[in-house]
Parts: sequence; structure tokens; C-alpha cells
Amino acid sequence: MRTPRLALVCVIAVSLMAGWPCGAAPGKQAAAATPSGGTKTGADSVPTKRVPADGELKETLSFRFAILNLMTNHQFDGQLNSFHVEYEYAGSLEGGGFDPQGHAVGANTFPYFQSVRNDIIQFATEYKDKNNFYELFGEDICRFVMRKYPQIRKITLTIDIPAYKEVDLDRGATIVMVRGATRAKR
Repeated sequence: MRTPRLALVCVIAVSLMAGWPCGAAPGKQAAAATPSGGTKTGADSVPTKRVPADGELKETLSFRFAILNLMTNHQFDGQLNSFHVEYEYAGSLEGGGFDPQGHAVGANTFPYFQSVRNDIIQFATEYKDKNNFYELFGEDICRFVMRKYPQIRKITLTIDIPAYKEVDLDRGATIVMVRGATRAKR
């Protein structure tokens, strides 16, 4: 009695792996849906996947980079910080043409990350309030980037703060800023 049951299990398993509806053998497929919503039958019927129309596709484009071991002198002279930056674009933009050095581009063009990176380095090293909390330091960096680059909809900045001098503990701050979002008052 076990052999017929085992044979039935094998037929069902092979049918499923081959994409045949259970109980149908090759050349005897059940009716398949057509793109128009109808069905067709026979050996040549193949189930079709529905491909979404372009109007149904939504994308999110992001870019990320790191600035490692930048001497910011923030809170302590000689303090090194690493910045991990990821930003999401406000939509699909135009390409500005490849330029390893980066150059100024319009508000409807992807900004060169080299320009964003250089601006962050300059802002962080020239930051006036060296004793400010890292969370506020990072928030000011994000606010600066968002003002300067309208192409960016969202920025995530993580600042790594290695142990140094009197603070013998590695720490970090993460700031996420989204254009148009409300924030707490300082």
C-alpha cells in the first residue's frame, strides 16, 4: 500500500517543481490567466507575471560615503571624528556628467558627493562652538547640508567619537533629518 502513496507524492512534487498545477501532467496544464484577464488552455499555455506599469513604480535613490579620522578638535584639541553620511534624493534628478573633482550643479541635478563631502569637512573643522554636544554639532551639519543642497530630501549622519583624553569611552551620535519634517525646539 505504501508504493502507490509514495508514487502520488512524487507526482505531486514533480508537478509543483515543474510549475504544473497539481494533478495535471505535461501537455495537460490547467487553464492559465492571460494578460487581458481571460484564460487559455492547452500545452502551450504558460502562466504570465503581471509587469507593473511605470506609473506604479516608486524609487528611492540614496548615496553614502564616509569621512574617516577627521581632526575636528571638537570638545578636545586633537579629537578625531569619523562621519558616515547617507542621503536620499528628493526625486529622480538629472546627471551632471562624471567629474571626479565635482563642480557646482543646478537644483535639478544630482549633487557631486565630493562637493557635499568638502562642505561637511569645512563646516566641521571651522565649527565655532567646539564645546557643543555632538548631537547638536551633527544637527547643525545636517541643517547646513540640507540648506545648501535642495536635491537632498533626507540625510542620516553618524559621528563616531573615539575615546580621547578624559573621556575614555568610544561613543557616537546619529542624526536623521528629513525635509519638511517637524523637529523639537532647542
